[in-house]
Amino acid sequence: MDISDLTVFKAVVEHNGVSRAAEALHRVPSNVTARLKKLEAELNVDLFLRENNRLSVTSAGLRLLDYTDKILQLQKSAIAELTQAEPAGLLRLGSMESSAASRLPKILSDFHQTYSAVRLELMTTASMPLIEKVLDGELDLVMASDPPEDERLESVHCFDEELVLIMPTEWAQRESLPSSLMMVGYHKGCSYRHRLERWLKRTGHTCERVIEIPNHFTMIGCVIAGMGIGMVPRSVLALHQTEGLTVQTVERDIAHAPTYLISRKDNPSSAIQAFVQTTLASPDAVAHELGE
Repeated sequence: MDISDLTVFKAVVEHNGVSRAAEALHRVPSNVTARLKKLEAELNVDLFLRENNRLSVTSAGLRLLDYTDKILQLQKSAIAELTQAEPAGLLRLGSMESSAASRLPKILSDFHQTYSAVRLELMTTASMPLIEKVLDGELDLVMASDPPEDERLESVHCFDEELVLIMPTEWAQRESLPSSLMMVGYHKGCSYRHRLERWLKRTGHTCERVIEIPNHFTMIGCVIAGMGIGMVPRSVLALHQTEGLTVQTVERDIAHAPTYLISRKDNPSSAIQAFVQTTLASPDAVAHELGE
């Protein structure tokens, strides 16, 4: 089997047809069709059902797709390992806003000093949108929490965050919190917001309203002003003046929030590996990862 034939086959499956695959591969449709027929002839098996000028992948095609993903991943890994001794080019990073403030500055500084040939672009948003951008190929590597189980993703555990509840100081004088609370939180798709929602449900509180604030500086200021409660990593609080703020611990299953570096398995690069190693070498990184 020719690697280029497998690339064409994968594109036809992912783009649901020859025309779109040809456009994505910058080929003419007749060339794509010829490649498919050549591959089917070599394997002596039908990879697609052809009905009314439409293609639908067969069970044999689905099995080949699984092998194709692995073969193309190995090819990219080999090329990256053998031809890119020094990381270079563009590395598109993503991070939760809190991690970008508390974890990334030193890492980015160390990485730039060691790998100055790599150009960095950084996007900050919630965990799930970041991971979706990795899957869509829009980002190369993201720092996020609570990644989904997905065979396409490579996840490296890098930090352990402790999430704490924050509220205005005057609330600490009360015997109990109001049953109905306003949440000052990140946007939907934020794993920390999901954990705060779990805590509210567990403790019998209802959420009257959510104020979505992407920036933790503004979020903490709103909590101090008495607008509601929030949940943030304890590491973020070290960056703020916390006068007027009460911090409360929560149960470990909610508080313990591992952070991961997440990339696609089929998108290996020396720049990604260099950034992962730089992160794991930072003082606050999970120690056991360094030896793996």
